[in-house]
Amino acid sequence: MERPGEREMNKTYESKSAIILLYESDEFKKLDKKLNGQLDSMCIANTIDTKEDFDVEMTYPSKVNTRAICVVKTDKDSDNDWRNIGGKYYNKYKEQVDHVYYDDDMPKEVYDGAMLAKYSFSKYKTKDVLSMAEIHVKDYDTVENLHESIYFARDLVSEPGNVLYPAEYAKRINENLSPLGVTVKIYHQAQLEEMGLKLLLSVGQGSDKDSYVVVMEYMKGKEKDDTVALVGKGVTFDTGGISIKPGRNMGDMKYDMGGSAAVVGAMHAIATHKLKKNIVGIVGLVENMPDGTAIKPGDIVTSLSGLTVENLNTDAEGRLVLADILTYVQNEYNPSMIVDLATLTGAIVATLGHEMAGLFTNSTKWGAEIMSAGEDAGEKYFRMPMGENWNKMTDSKIADMQNIGGPYGGSTTAAEFLYRFIDKETAWAHLDIAGMAWNEKVKDTVPVGAVGFGVGTLYQLVKQNSNSEFAIDKSMKY
Repeated sequence: MERPGEREMNKTYESKSAIILLYESDEFKKLDKKLNGQLDSMCIANTIDTKEDFDVEMTYPSKVNTRAICVVKTDKDSDNDWRNIGGKYYNKYKEQVDHVYYDDDMPKEVYDGAMLAKYSFSKYKTKDVLSMAEIHVKDYDTVENLHESIYFARDLVSEPGNVLYPAEYAKRINENLSPLGVTVKIYHQAQLEEMGLKLLLSVGQGSDKDSYVVVMEYMKGKEKDDTVALVGKGVTFDTGGISIKPGRNMGDMKYDMGGSAAVVGAMHAIATHKLKKNIVGIVGLVENMPDGTAIKPGDIVTSLSGLTVENLNTDAEGRLVLADILTYVQNEYNPSMIVDLATLTGAIVATLGHEMAGLFTNSTKWGAEIMSAGEDAGEKYFRMPMGENWNKMTDSKIADMQNIGGPYGGSTTAAEFLYRFIDKETAWAHLDIAGMAWNEKVKDTVPVGAVGFGVGTLYQLVKQNSNSEFAIDKSMKY
């Protein structure tokens, strides 16, 4: 693709107006010379501890209205800072210009941020959608960027429940990941019944849509390397079942599969960038509906692990889906580390709002790795408490456990429920992303709508993992 720095100054740009973002390049020097050194002086005066920008209107010989933006470099810029700069400038100028040109010396994260900001989901609009500025930049095919993988996750989250039901979801995973070298295994309802994933199946039994489990294998590391398991809740639509949700805003429950979308998007990114790691992703895909065959409050179901669960609230269904696939992935792959993601509880939204996701773990070191990966990705987490007292709240009087723990500490008791299905020598973390999967206001790199939250964290986590030991906290061995 053509770059601004490659064009002769006496040639025209394709649009009536354009923006060029400059960053220590030949084009910068040419423009500075044309302005008799003014551009360089303006930038030098503000390079210490600011991210201010300066724009200078230029008229090229072709009389094209072009504005050059000097992006100031500081020693405090992280990858995410640059990503936000890219999104910021794209959002600022997308309606004013036809083209935004990124200088080829600009950090690649600037381009990635601009592309993330550019995302829109308009496939169901029958009228013309407001056009946005095209982005022109150097060819980044050979370097890391995540926007395509995050786009994939955002598309999945954005689809309505009548379009993205479990069978269709499984099909899209296969179509998008198999060509990248991921081995995709799809288990349909009849197979799941034979395999004994009764907890997962109980969630979907009130729907006329079959339930599915999809396993994604990407074993490109050495045989001696650890296997990391990525686990995602994929409730394609959640009415709450017999414990039905209020009608207001129930349409938002199309994104109750946001955890699974993060896993699928991360597998896409890992395979796209050909990371030499051993990764298995698994997602449980169900629809929670309240017809005459639906599971009822008080019903008891035996899980794949053999533990029995009393279902006291059919709207606490995500943990049932996760419990069976957590058991399955441990039995079949014996991973050294596990991270699961789910839009699991309203309680985590009440606690952290839409600022951070909740992180629950049995290993301080594994949790720190995840938080570090999140920092690199621009995704924030807050470690939440766990402990034996919360675990006991999920005890049942007539079964091994119940699927809710009472009126208080809902996000922690949900995590403790999941922990009952984890091998106590395995490093595990649960990420409750209920407040982060959907965005209500424009941010630098996130439009209103699906966020694709978790894709960046999981990618960075896998990339930086060095097969080190992750000690289990002594307080968690109960």
